[in-house]
Amino acid sequence: MKRFSVIIALCLTILLAAGEVLAQVRASDMQLGTEYFRQREYEKALEIFERLHEDNPSQVTYHYYYSCLMELNDFKKAERVARQQMRANPNSLRYKIDLGNVYMSSGDVSKGKRQYDDVIKNLEANHRIINEAANAFMVRRENEYAIKTYEKGRELLAGSYMFHMELGNLYDRLGDFENMVTEYLGHLRTGDANVGQIQTRFQQALATDSEGKRNEFLRTALLRNIQQHPDVIDYSEMMLWLSIQQEDFESAYTQAVALDRRFNEAGDRVYSIAQLSLSNKEYDVAIRSYDYLIAKGEMSRYYLISRIEALNARYQKLTSRFPVSQEELEKLEKKYHSTLEELGKNRFTIALMRDFANLYAFMLYDTDKAIALLTEALQIGGIGQRNMAECKLDLADILLFTGDVWEATLLYSQVEKEFPNEPIGHEAKFRNARLSFYIGEFAWARAQLNVLRAATSKLIANDAMALSLLIKDNMDPDSTYEALSYFARAELHSYRNRDEQALQVLDSLMDKFPYHPIHDNVLFKKAEISIRQLEFTEAGNYLQQIVNQYPDGLVADKALFRLAEVYEIYLNDPEKAMEYYKELMLKYPASLQAAPARQRFRALRGDVV
Repeated sequence: MKRFSVIIALCLTILLAAGEVLAQVRASDMQLGTEYFRQREYEKALEIFERLHEDNPSQVTYHYYYSCLMELNDFKKAERVARQQMRANPNSLRYKIDLGNVYMSSGDVSKGKRQYDDVIKNLEANHRIINEAANAFMVRRENEYAIKTYEKGRELLAGSYMFHMELGNLYDRLGDFENMVTEYLGHLRTGDANVGQIQTRFQQALATDSEGKRNEFLRTALLRNIQQHPDVIDYSEMMLWLSIQQEDFESAYTQAVALDRRFNEAGDRVYSIAQLSLSNKEYDVAIRSYDYLIAKGEMSRYYLISRIEALNARYQKLTSRFPVSQEELEKLEKKYHSTLEELGKNRFTIALMRDFANLYAFMLYDTDKAIALLTEALQIGGIGQRNMAECKLDLADILLFTGDVWEATLLYSQVEKEFPNEPIGHEAKFRNARLSFYIGEFAWARAQLNVLRAATSKLIANDAMALSLLIKDNMDPDSTYEALSYFARAELHSYRNRDEQALQVLDSLMDKFPYHPIHDNVLFKKAEISIRQLEFTEAGNYLQQIVNQYPDGLVADKALFRLAEVYEIYLNDPEKAMEYYKELMLKYPASLQAAPARQRFRALRGDVV
């Protein structure tokens, strides 16, 4: 008896070992067959998968077996295999669809359609089965039948599930933007939508919308849904998101205020719009946003910062276009003064003091008052290292403006040393490098700028790259910088608002170096100075020279954008401005100026809703 048990145990061990060996062989064959299939060696793959499927039929072996037969146009055997799979899995629709695919591929289209129609006709009111059928149609690239499947499923489930996301994703794959929008927006009404996922899909679709047609369709669809379904908050949220994406801050402000009032919020959305508008130079929207937050009263957490930022926005708006009204400047000075008197000089009003100092220095040309105000700010207790660093940067800028180069570089270096790996430290490093450029220390300046090209702040990195390339591209053949020295001196004169001296130096440069590659930069600087001097036609002529003569230069895209701005803002010729904005979008699509050019073009065309 004991011997018999041992024999049984030995047999079982042998059987298990044989099973393991067989499993390993199958796995090896499976891997080899898959590799043949991947390399499109379908005959070799067929030989392996036919054997594997006959020995141990599974969904995986069937898939490869069936696919090999279809690739080799062996439709009779493919039909037989699909029918076998149907009989073995009577509740699965994918094999019925595979059978229809055999008919369609073999040329019997009418029979294939009947097979597909029969699948849809006999669908059950079962969410899983409907999805399985639609996915099977999509695998066989029968997308229209996948759509019909979802639509039939929508009827069968009688509104309990609408397949909005599934249809939206399918229309997205097909490039049918309008139907995609309809389905995704319909899904928002269910209250179970992943809004972030839908926004991502919209963003991807809008990325290639050069003419703005998709944007307008989405905007119109959102407005219609907001009107028809005012209780669906996601529509207003989506409109706010779209407005920000398209940099339509006017609409964004309207939506943010509406949501803020509806839910009696603290103004978070409106403050975000204010900050975005200010950074994008949409000053009127920024001012309106800050004023809205101020009107909430002193107990609002945004009250103090909005009082300060509203003045900053008004200052930036006033000084963004020429001519600058002296009367308006004086009014703004009084407003700064009264606000500072009311709020006091303390750690909470440091930003206000900094802005006021910049107004004194760069617009009212009272540098003594500006320096005194910043010196006073630096002596306030508890302002923190960052506020102190920002005051030092402003003070350094003003000292440079007065001509005190060495004190300015000392302050820049202090901030850079205190914050070596932070954006404010990078900003200090850039300004110090720019100062070195002004005084002709080009090699040192370029070394610092090359370090900053890897800065975390994209704006600083871009500015550093532009100045570094200016130095590199305008080095003389003998590795000297004589022409660049002229240009740097002119830049410093311009920074200090000594425009006549700057123009004299630029003219001398053009006379002494008539064929130097720096000429496009010279023309651009002359254009900027002409704008400050209210000579807008002359500025346009300089910019047009750059566009015509230096289309491949480093400032060509900037010149084209500035030329469009001159016609839009100063020469009151919107048609000409649109022409130049469009030219910029077409010639320099990768330019940093392309996005704002597109926005300006659409606004001038009247696209903004």
